[in-house]
Order: sequence, then structure tokens, then C-alpha cells
Amino acid sequence: MSLEDLERAGITLPRDQWGKRRLRPAVSRPLFLATAAGAIAAGSLMYWGDGGAATWVGAMLFLVSFFTVTVIALRAVTAQCRATGSEGVTAKKQLNRQRQT
Repeated sequence: MSLEDLERAGITLPRDQWGKRRLRPAVSRPLFLATAAGAIAAGSLMYWGDGGAATWVGAMLFLVSFFTVTVIALRAVTAQCRATGSEGVTAKKQLNRQRQT
């Protein structure tokens, strides 16, 4: 996908706002670190579980960590869009724009 495609889709900031403000991630750092630690613990449990109960506990912990990371990322994107004043592009609008080009 090119930069022009991203601009048309409303994903990037307008060019006049590039480099004008400090970018800060909207991710809760402690929550993200706790989730990362959970994923590492899950991997360790699955590795050393040898197919037993610890493996299944690790697999469940990994799924919870994966889901949590996904939710954190989606919330960060939503917060970033709100902060920039971008209203986002619905799938229908995006499809119409693709048909026009």
C-alpha cells in the first residue's frame, strides 16, 4: 500500500500536521508489560509442561495474553484517531473509494 493510498483512506495524519507534535503511544505501559510477562510465562509453561496440565494452563494463558494484546492495540488505535480528530473510514466508504480509483 502506498502513502497516497493511506492518505486517501484517512489513516495517516494530514501532511500539514507531520512533525508538528510529539507522538506518544496511547498504550498503558504497565498493562502491556504485564501482558508480555504473561505471554512469556505461558510459553515457558507450554515448553516445560511436556503435554501435561502445565501445557494446557500455558496455552490458556497464552490465549488470554493474545486477546489482551489485541484489545490494547485496538484501544490505542482508537485513542490515536480521537486525538488527531480523524473520524476513521468505514468499510463501505473505503470500498467506494477503491471502486472510484
